[in-house]
Amino acid sequence: MAHHKKYHVRHRRNPLGVSGADVGEIAWVSAGYVAGRAVPAMLLSSYNTGMVGYLLNAGTGVALKMVVGGSVGHALMIGGIASGITRFVSDQFGANIKGLSGDPAFRLGAYWNSFFAVPTVSDPYGRVAASPYPQPMLAPATVKGYMGPAGGRMQTTSNRFAGRYA
Repeated sequence: MAHHKKYHVRHRRNPLGVSGADVGEIAWVSAGYVAGRAVPAMLLSSYNTGMVGYLLNAGTGVALKMVVGGSVGHALMIGGIASGITRFVSDQFGANIKGLSGDPAFRLGAYWNSFFAVPTVSDPYGRVAASPYPQPMLAPATVKGYMGPAGGRMQTTSNRFAGRYA
């Protein structure tokens, strides 16, 4: 019997199970979603309200399917229809479903530049209500005539600053 050399074939593993085709499909569905929201807002902004607006979002996805075709067109259609559905759900049920309320149109509400170095809590008009951070510990005010442990001067490790704080 002849001796056969054993070959070890190392199999590549994909632990997440996401292939390049999946990433491409996710990208095209996302493009369809964005187009489904943007095209009616840009071209037919006066009609883009209520039920007609939701149908325009979904209809944009169907129109993309007819124009592009193939698997890319199918992914664009899914994204466009999803944009209409998510807009309907967020408009109708957004306040009742936790996580859906907020600013889906990214208008940022009453946002303006501020001179505060740290985030603060303010009302819708920009008046500062309180800081969510604790107040810094300040050194106690110097009392005239109090000599303290340093004899009227701050204790330092060198004499360079000794005469400045009396």
